[in-house]
Amino acid sequence: MLSHGITGARTADRATMAAFASPSRASIAVLLALCAHTNALSPPAKPIAAQVMDAVVGSELWRRIMVPQAKKTMRDTAEANGVDWSDALDYIKNAATWDDDASADDIGDYYFRPFHAYDDGNCCLEAAWEQEIASKAVGARNYPEFGAEGDDAFRGAFDAALDELGAAVPAGGVVYDIGCGTGTSTRRLAARYPEAAEIVGVDASPQMIQVARELVSLSARGALDARWVNEVAADPRVSFERASAEAFLPNKSADVVVLSLVVHELPPFAYERIVQLCHDALKPDGQLWIYDMDFDTPGFADLRANPLLFSLIRSTEPYLDEYADYGVGRMAAAAANVGFSEVKLRAATGRHFALVAEKTATGAGVVDRRLETRLPDTHLASWAVKS
Repeated sequence: MLSHGITGARTADRATMAAFASPSRASIAVLLALCAHTNALSPPAKPIAAQVMDAVVGSELWRRIMVPQAKKTMRDTAEANGVDWSDALDYIKNAATWDDDASADDIGDYYFRPFHAYDDGNCCLEAAWEQEIASKAVGARNYPEFGAEGDDAFRGAFDAALDELGAAVPAGGVVYDIGCGTGTSTRRLAARYPEAAEIVGVDASPQMIQVARELVSLSARGALDARWVNEVAADPRVSFERASAEAFLPNKSADVVVLSLVVHELPPFAYERIVQLCHDALKPDGQLWIYDMDFDTPGFADLRANPLLFSLIRSTEPYLDEYADYGVGRMAAAAANVGFSEVKLRAATGRHFALVAEKTATGAGVVDRRLETRLPDTHLASWAVKS
């Protein structure tokens, strides 16, 4: 049995590397089958196929194969669902004079890894120009029946889950949206909570903040073209700040802090540091809202069980493996450990969770209702671009 396992693994490794040398869809399909076969032969601690993927995921050959494939999948999804990626990108690139040399000295080293198929990660104009376009594709993949409006359905699912958990902004409240990107989540918060006095979008990337501010400026001047993928309302309560969470949050005072699809882009040590800063920045009775991917759900658990298939998204998310290992349960426990008296969780989609942590005098600790609130998995198959 042991020799059969070793022979099978070696055969799989040879075929795997042969498939890497020719990155066709057929060869990738072979890799998927081989990974599944090798997993079946491997001990449960760490499948051999996963070890192979760990070894190659940072290589130049790897980047030449999987990173372009991951981006192509997103672009094809957008186009197949009625989002004209090329037209929107051409519009935003020419809508203003951009400064791609802007830099910042308050960002941790972890932030400068390649992200989302961009060698410079989030600190480049291409990433900022394409963020809201790519979000349309993410929405269409999670809620394919809604097509180009899938992003609104996706974000609406998080809104509904937060409401169920008791998320609220007091009249005259201050909201910080940490990791706001180009401001989609910040603008949505402003629309949903008219009782808030101030909504501040914060991002470490100078390029993201440039685009966030310019979109609002274009809207205020009546110059936002119909080719752009989102409606943008100018709102005097909304502002954008260029800063890392670690630099921005100390000595601040807020009623709500939001981490919207941010934590999976952080190494666990950075999350633990930031959740402490969020707690310290909140007023008494303040709330921290988090929503993100949940690898305890069947859809993501099945995806991760196949190392090659998981690598399609892991190739553009450098901390995703650490995030999956860390887990939502430890994320909630870390929030409780820094002083949140009650940390409530529930399912938001078939693959995502929502969390509300309360800074109150007393509370019930961690209240995890993800299992009992589990929702159907509507996500597209990994290689599909439209339902």
